[in-house]
Amino acid sequence: MISFRYHVVSLLAVLLALAVGIAVGSGPLQRDDDGGDGDEPSGAAESEVSELESRLAFYDEYARASTGALLGTALQGRAVTLLLLPGATDAAVTDAADAVTSAGGTVTARAVLDQQLLDVGERQLVEQLAAQMAEQAGRAVEVPGDASGYEAMGLLIAHALATTTPAGQPQDEAGESVLAGLATAELAEVQGDLDRRGSLVLAVGGPPYGSADERQGAGTILATLLTAIDSRSDGVVLTGPLASAGEDGLVGALRRDPVAAAQVSTVDVGGTVGGAVVSAMALAGEGAGRSGHYGSSAAADGAVPGAGGE
Repeated sequence: MISFRYHVVSLLAVLLALAVGIAVGSGPLQRDDDGGDGDEPSGAAESEVSELESRLAFYDEYARASTGALLGTALQGRAVTLLLLPGATDAAVTDAADAVTSAGGTVTARAVLDQQLLDVGERQLVEQLAAQMAEQAGRAVEVPGDASGYEAMGLLIAHALATTTPAGQPQDEAGESVLAGLATAELAEVQGDLDRRGSLVLAVGGPPYGSADERQGAGTILATLLTAIDSRSDGVVLTGPLASAGEDGLVGALRRDPVAAAQVSTVDVGGTVGGAVVSAMALAGEGAGRSGHYGSSAAADGAVPGAGGE
């Protein structure tokens, strides 16, 4: 018998597909048939915009109302660390945290990664700081001798913010030292109190930013950092808005990296309530040893984990 959850998951997949279509498809913001540039939409266009906004609001409300049926207790007893990346909106972060809580999980740590950490122009600073912090951490943090600067930094961040203990672990002296070094260098900082290091990590990003070189560098650096964090946790999910799935976006860059893509899950419909729900579902999959890429038609594994009945 097909379960009620399957029906809800399938409907959410349809709604996400429609929402993405509205976001990127043709409409009142496109050039009109009479050759106008659409800078001053007509009354009919304004009405259409209003209708589309109402539909998107419905999709968000539907996803919010269906969260319990979709997630159940998928993250019960799980401690989750949120990583806030450049461009992440307050709304996207709040929705992500709410979805984790709805699934029975607890956000035990929040950290903001500064744009400078993902700036390829700051490579020397990152490499020197990683070497210093690794030496200070000693045996508490295992960093292979052949690790690159960004790989070493990812492992250090992983020790400070993540663990493989499902319910999380308290911070230790080495982790506190790493976080202090990152804060001093203005590369990252913890928001509020760090209750416990999370066993699952949800990285929340924004749209592409900066020059073409900066975008490419940020994507490559983030893929390296998240792969390292994944190796010292029970799983990592990267979520971002639709634009982040493009060639110059953080999600798109990670998906093109064969090593990172095999280990880190992605969701490219962030910034919506439905996207937050899908992100929590992807976290549960990571906790069970499954990685995947979800969201728009650019996502290899479909709109929603489990939409195929598995």
